Formats: sequence, C-alpha cells, structure tokens
Amino acid sequence: MANYSNPHICQCLSRLLTFRRHFPVTISGHRRRTGQQLVEEVLSLAQGLIQLGVTPGDVVAISAYNSDWYLEWLLAIAYVGGIAAPLNYRWSFEEARLAMTAVRPVMLVTDESCYTWCLKLQKNDIPSLRWLILLDSPSLNFTKKWNVLTPEMIKRHPVKPLSFNYSWASEGAVIICFTSGTTGKPKGVTLSHGALITQSLAKIAVVGYSEDDVYLHTAPLCHIGGLSSAMAMLMVGGCHVLLPKFDANSAVGAIQQFSVTSFITVPAIMASLISVIRHKQTWKGGETVKKILNGGGSLSLELIKDTSIFFHKAKLISAYGSNIIHQPQGVCVGKAAPHVELKICADASGHIGRILTRGPHTMLRYWDQILTNPLNQRNEVWFDTGDIGSIDCYGNLWLLGRTNGRIKSGGENIYPEEVEAILREHPGIASVVVVGIPDAYLTEMVAACIQLGENWQWSEQSASNEEFHLSRKNLQQYCMENNLSRFKIPKIFIVWKKPFPLTTTGKIRRDQVGKEVMSHLQSLHSNL
Repeated sequence: MANYSNPHICQCLSRLLTFRRHFPVTISGHRRRTGQQLVEEVLSLAQGLIQLGVTPGDVVAISAYNSDWYLEWLLAIAYVGGIAAPLNYRWSFEEARLAMTAVRPVMLVTDESCYTWCLKLQKNDIPSLRWLILLDSPSLNFTKKWNVLTPEMIKRHPVKPLSFNYSWASEGAVIICFTSGTTGKPKGVTLSHGALITQSLAKIAVVGYSEDDVYLHTAPLCHIGGLSSAMAMLMVGGCHVLLPKFDANSAVGAIQQFSVTSFITVPAIMASLISVIRHKQTWKGGETVKKILNGGGSLSLELIKDTSIFFHKAKLISAYGSNIIHQPQGVCVGKAAPHVELKICADASGHIGRILTRGPHTMLRYWDQILTNPLNQRNEVWFDTGDIGSIDCYGNLWLLGRTNGRIKSGGENIYPEEVEAILREHPGIASVVVVGIPDAYLTEMVAACIQLGENWQWSEQSASNEEFHLSRKNLQQYCMENNLSRFKIPKIFIVWKKPFPLTTTGKIRRDQVGKEVMSHLQSLHSNL
C-alpha cells in the first residue's frame, strides 16, 4: 500500500496545478504550457503507461534532446513507480548498448538525436526491450522487433477531477544517472526520490530559486546537474526555457527574449556565452539574470571577471554552495548546503584530504551493485566525492583538486588545480591544463599545457625578458614568486594550439591531454 508521507518527485504536481495553474511553466520551441496543461499531460501519459503494462520497478530509458516532452516523461515514469534511465544522446552506439544491457529497460523513449544508433540497435539483442517510443514520429522503417509507438498513441486522458495516486519502486529508486567519467565506461548511479528532492531543496535554499524565476536549461537533462535543477524549478513553480541542446548563440538569444533570471553553467559553457556576448551590439541579459550556478570545475579568474561585467546583477554560486572565491590554497565554495554533512579524510601530512559527504542526498548505490547489508542505514555511510580539499575554522570548504587527477612526484602529492590556479593568473596565459607524465626518477613529472593570451609569443630560449614573450624559465620563476613549492612547479611546458578535450559535461579530459603530451614528447625524442 502506498505511503504518501514518503518523498516522491510527483508531489510537485499539486503545487503546479494550484499556484501555477494559469501561468506558463514550460517554453519549448513554439509550445508554451501552463501548470495545469503540464500536469494534465503527465497524468494522461502515466495512465497510458499503466494500461500499456509498465509496472513499479520497470526501467524506462530516455535518449533525447531537452524539451517539455522530456520533463513529462520523467514525471510520468516516476508517477507509475518506474525508474527513468536518461542516456546521453552524444554517446556512441556501443556506449548506449552497454548502458541498456546493464539496466535492462523495458522501454526506450527517443527522438531524432539518436535514430542512427536506434537503427543499429535492431540488430543487437536487448532482451528486456519491449517498446520503442518515437517523440517526433520520423519516417524511418523500424522492424517489428519492438512495439513502435508515439506518445499520442499511449496517452489516456484521466477522468476529472485530477487525482494523484502515484507509486514507488523498491527502495524508492527513481533515476539511474550515468557518470560522465573521463575514463572507462559510464556507471549507472541509482538515486531515490528522497535524494533527488534533497539535492533540489539544497539548490532552492542556497541559490534562492522561486516561482518568479525563468530558468534556462543549459545542461542536458541526462545529467544530474540538469535533472536536479529541473526538479528544483518544478518544486518552486518557476518557468522552464528549454533549448534542444546547448548552443551559445541560441542561449544568448533566449536569455534576452524570455528575460531569463537563472541558469547553470560549467567553464566551457560560460566561456562560449561570454564569447558571443562580446560581439553583440546590444546586450540586455545582464539586467535580468540574477543567479548563475557553476559546476563541473572552477571558473578562471578571467571568466569570473567577465561574468561580473556581462551579468553584473547576477550572484555567481558554486555547485557546492556559495560565492566562488579563488585563493592560493584553492577555491572557497562556502559552507555545506542544508542536510548535507561534510568531512575531510586527511592523510598524516595535514588537514588536506579527500572530501567525504553523507546525508539523504547521496545515491542508493551503483545500479549493478548488490546491497550487501540492507540493515545498514545509507545516511550513516560516508561517500567519497572524489574531490580533494580542506575545511577552515569557519566551516568553509576549500576545493583543491580531484583524487583521480593527483600527481605523485618525488613522494609528494600534487594537485593540478593548485598549479593551474597560479599559472592562470599570468596575463600571458589564456588557459592551462596540468598533468603528470611518467618519470623513472620522480614517478611522475609535472607538465603544463598552456594556451597563450592574445599577442603573446612563446620562446624556446632558456629565458626571455622581452615584452609579451613567455618561456619555460620565466614561467617557473613566476611560479616561485607566487609561492608555489618547488616540487609543484612544472618541469615541462607545452604550447597547446587547439581546444582542450572535454567530457560531455565540460570537464577537462586529463587522461586525453596526458596521452597527447606523451605522444608529443615521444615524437620529439624520435626526431633527435
């Protein structure tokens, strides 16, 4: 029997139906929907899924561009007790196949973004898959291997008055999010209704989202950042502006057209927005945007400065919880959000260490991981975030780097973000990525890949004191003058003349940078 005191993401529907009944809550292409219209579409889709045979605990995969339809499906799947598994439409066919093999969906909901690998999927065996739902009715020939349907063929309009009789899957699971890891295949992270709601409430508390917000979806809904922000806006009853996928020109246009007040970003997205805004004759978005939440890596000092100019009324907030402050000891991201506990697991050398967290916001488990001790309370287990940092005497969290990016050189731990923060302040460096290169004597050697600022030139000479010239020696001297320990100073500098490789969430692919550096160095040695 349902226990409606348990958290459920569809509890937001009653607020949308009452407080936002006649106000627009989604803008997607030419479609605008009020709170009542969105709720009616979700309930009719949920009724259709029940009649089709989708039951609590069934996994439904979604691979599509952002749209109001995507939000409908997420809510309708949850309503019937299903578990949504958003797939990244930018994946290769093999990545999508491996993900579906792992989570065993009964249904795949998709659109034109991935019809290419959908056609390939027909020739591969996904035994669990029974239905294929096409959101935009393409003229493609699918075999009879699956039941091919459209949302209009499924929806069953409920009898009024509207009632909310939703269901839960086992353990309250509702979403399987796939990590965008920089190496290896993505893992499915299982989140409960409670975890997703807690994450969303934390954003509401820290960022200050409200029903007056017009939120631009810059992140894809297949990522947890995009999902939890969407959930936060559904809970407060704000308006969603959905572009199919991020495009800087379209995003800048939408900010001005719809008087956007808030969005989330990663460094690559912010850099793209700033680049477009610089070339506009008139820019009105700075008057309406009030809240920008940044994640996926800290913004450079230059990007923070540009953001304060072009979004001069906006509060720039870290995904950890507070205004971003750069200092030599790392990036201060403020105190923990409500209901989030943090602690540092430090090594013997001091107060810096792995950042651990616990609370109702954490995942249930990886999807294919068996729960070995069901009696163990989940919120008693500390979860390793993968970040390195410290907590000061005021309770502020300082981020220093990532454990998987740590460089071990001469027995010392070096976090590349610390070195990057120093080098990034040099006026001649536009961007920098620091990696560790295998070394027989030191274990790893610190290498810096730099992109030069406008009008700056690189000199291979041991020293160059000419204006607008950089060399290895004067950059090493600059690091020492800025109090970077000698063992942390890069031994190798490489001028990087193309964009740095990024993951789908805008994070630097250090593994790929490292491979290219090794290839470059081997090429130099072979030509000697």
